[in-house]
Amino acid sequence: MIPRARSNDSRTSAMIYLAALVLLTAFHLVNNWVYFLIRVNIRDWDRPAHLVRTLIYSDILGAVNIRTFFEAFTWSWNRPPLRHLVAVPFYRLFGVSTDVALMSNSVFIVILLFSVYGIGKKMYDRRVGLMAAFLVSTYPVLFGISRLSYVDYALTAMVSLSIYLLVRCNRFRNRGFCLLLGLSFGLGVLTKWPFIAFVAAPVAYVIARSEIVPSLIKASPTRLASTLSSRLDSAQDVKDMQSTAGIKPSRTHSALSSTLVRLIKSPLVHILLSLVLNLIWYGANWDRLSDFALGGWIFLLSWLLVAATFYVLSRTGAVWSNFLSAVLIGACVASIWSLPNIGFLGRFAEVAYGGVNIDARGIGPLDPYFYARYLTLLVDPQLSPLYFVAFLVAFIVLVGPVLRNPSPLRALRGLGDEAWILSLWAFIPFLIFTFSLTLNSRFDIALLPSIALITARGLLKLKRLALKWILIYLLILGGMVQFLAYSYDDLDWLRERGVMNLPAIGEVSLLARGGYIELPASGRTDPGYFVPPRVLQVVSEDMAADGREHVQLGNLVNRTYSNNAIFNYLMYDSYPAIELREFARAGWE
Repeated sequence: MIPRARSNDSRTSAMIYLAALVLLTAFHLVNNWVYFLIRVNIRDWDRPAHLVRTLIYSDILGAVNIRTFFEAFTWSWNRPPLRHLVAVPFYRLFGVSTDVALMSNSVFIVILLFSVYGIGKKMYDRRVGLMAAFLVSTYPVLFGISRLSYVDYALTAMVSLSIYLLVRCNRFRNRGFCLLLGLSFGLGVLTKWPFIAFVAAPVAYVIARSEIVPSLIKASPTRLASTLSSRLDSAQDVKDMQSTAGIKPSRTHSALSSTLVRLIKSPLVHILLSLVLNLIWYGANWDRLSDFALGGWIFLLSWLLVAATFYVLSRTGAVWSNFLSAVLIGACVASIWSLPNIGFLGRFAEVAYGGVNIDARGIGPLDPYFYARYLTLLVDPQLSPLYFVAFLVAFIVLVGPVLRNPSPLRALRGLGDEAWILSLWAFIPFLIFTFSLTLNSRFDIALLPSIALITARGLLKLKRLALKWILIYLLILGGMVQFLAYSYDDLDWLRERGVMNLPAIGEVSLLARGGYIELPASGRTDPGYFVPPRVLQVVSEDMAADGREHVQLGNLVNRTYSNNAIFNYLMYDSYPAIELREFARAGWE
C-alpha cells in the first residue's frame, strides 16, 4: 500500500508541474498575441526582409509538389529556410498578415520552454526544470525577440531541443532518442548555421564519455566474423534442441524472416533505395542543379550520404551505430539546403571573422573592449542586472565546493555529465563569439537556456532554506515586473521605478534596455513614425484619381522607421501596381 501511495503522490506532483508549465507557456502566447494586436510599427531593415521571405515561401508553395518543395528548400543562398517556412501553414490557417507571421513563433516558444523544463527535470528535478523555464521565458532579449521576425529565437529553441535529446539518449545507448537527436541536428542547421557552435562542445563531451570507440572496435571485421560464427553455432544448437524436443520450425516463416533480414542489411539494397529517393528529389529538378556551385555533384554526394545512412540504420544494437545514425540523419536533413547552397560557408566566414559589428568600432584583439563586449551584453540587455546577479550567486554556489576541495582538478573530473554539458553549452559558444569579429546581442542568445538552468540549479541548492526561498521569490517578482513593464505601454511607473541615479556612476536601470526590447506602441514604436503605409495609401489614391495603372515611387529615406525594406514588404501583395525606385542607400543608418 505504501509504495502505491508514493507512486500516486509522484504522479500528482508530475501533473502539477506539467500544468504549471502549460500555464506558463499559454501566458506567454497570450501576451504576445495582445502585443501584436497593439503594435502596428515595422522597424529596421532585417525585420521586414525576414517578413518578405515568409511571403515568398508562401507563394512558392502555392502549389505543393516535388518542384515547389525543392525550390522552397533551396531558394535562399545564405539563410536556411525552416523559420520562414513555419509561417506558411499559419498563413494557410489564419490568413496572410504581419501578426500571423509573428505568431508563428509560437511553435518555437513551446519547443523552448518544454525542452528547458525537460533538461532540468532529467538532470536534476522538476523544480529546476520549471524554474529554468520561467527564467528563460522572461529573459528580456528572449521575450523581446520572440515578438520579432528574426530567426534567433527559433535557433535557441532548436539548440535546447537538441541538448534535451542529447541528455535523453544516455550516452548514445537509447536508440530512439538518438534517431530523434539526429533529426533535431538537421532541423537545427536548417534554422541557422551557427547552430553547430552551440551544440558541438556538449556533443563532443558525451562522445568522449560514451562507449563509442570500444563499440567500434568490437565492430571490426575480425570481431564481426567471430560474432557471426558464434551466432551460427548458437542457431545450430537451437535447431538441435528443437529437433530433440520434437519441435518442427516452419520452413516458410524461417525463410521469409531470413530473406527480410538479409534485404534490410544488404548494402546493395541501401544503394538502390538511396538512388530511387535521390532520383525522385533531384531527378525532378535536374534542370536547376546547374544553378548551384556543386552542380550535378550534388546528386552523387546526396546518393552516397543517404546510402550510408541506410546502411548504419540497419546496424542496430550498438552504441557506435546509434551515434553514427544520429550524425548521418542530421547530415541528410541539413544537406537538403546545405549541399545546393554550399557557398554559404563563405558568408559564414565573412560574418564570423570579417569584422561585421553593429557599432562599427573596428574592434580587434588589441582592443580591451574586444574581450568584454559580449560579457557586457550578457549583463544588459540579455539578462538584466537582476538576472545577472542571480546567475553569479548560483554560479558561486555551484563552484564553491570545487574550489574548496583540496584537489580542485580531481573535483572537476568528478563532476557529472549534467554539470559538464551545461558548462560547455554556456561557455564554449561564449568564447567562440568573443573571439569572432561580430557584435550583436542576438547572435549568442542560444546559450541563455544554459544560464537559466545553472541559475535555477544553484539557487535551489542553497542550504539556508529561508534565504533560498526569499531570493527565488524576489527573482520571480523582479522577472515578472520587468516582463510586464516592457509588454504594456501604460506601465510607465514600473519602468520609472527601475531607474536610479547613483553617486559617481550616474543613471542606472535595474531593468534591461536594448534594441530588441521594445514597447508595443511607445518610443521607437510610436505609430506616428510609421509613415510608409500612409505614403502608399496616398499614392494609390492618386493613381485611382488619375486613372493610371502603374506608377513609380522613388524613396529617398533610409531610417529605421522608413526604408526600402519596409516599402518592399508592404508593397509585396497589397500594391503590385507601384514600382519602388530605391534611391536611398539600403542598410544601417
